[in-house]
Amino acid sequence: MANEDLIYRITRAVYERLGAGADEQMVEQLVTDIYREVNSSGAAVSSSGATEGSAARLIISVFGLDHPGIVAGVSQILAEASCSIIDINQTVVQGKFAMVIIADASRARENTAELKDRLRRAGEQLGVRIYAQREDLFNAMHRV
Repeated sequence: MANEDLIYRITRAVYERLGAGADEQMVEQLVTDIYREVNSSGAAVSSSGATEGSAARLIISVFGLDHPGIVAGVSQILAEASCSIIDINQTVVQGKFAMVIIADASRARENTAELKDRLRRAGEQLGVRIYAQREDLFNAMHRV
């Protein structure tokens, strides 16, 4: 079974148990913990070229009212953490700001949970909502 399929099946099982209204961060942490346990026991088979995504990449979404400094604020946190921006797309529609960043966190100076927390706090200071998720989990969870 490819890693993506395993993550998808774990995610689906967790949502079935907790319900559709389950907290996304709790589901992500549960799936991560379960996947690591299964993967470390050797039960998971390496991906056979499937595009499950990378645990070292983050998908970062930013939403809020447009104002100067949003891109700079998010980029500054990524730079301080030694994360590279692989791709970035942002738009403003009738004063509403939306941005998606794919970042490489393989050389990050902090773990994913700490980085996500820093981004969330920065979002509060910037007046926007910032969501960050590992790419592999993002891909698997959006198949549900």
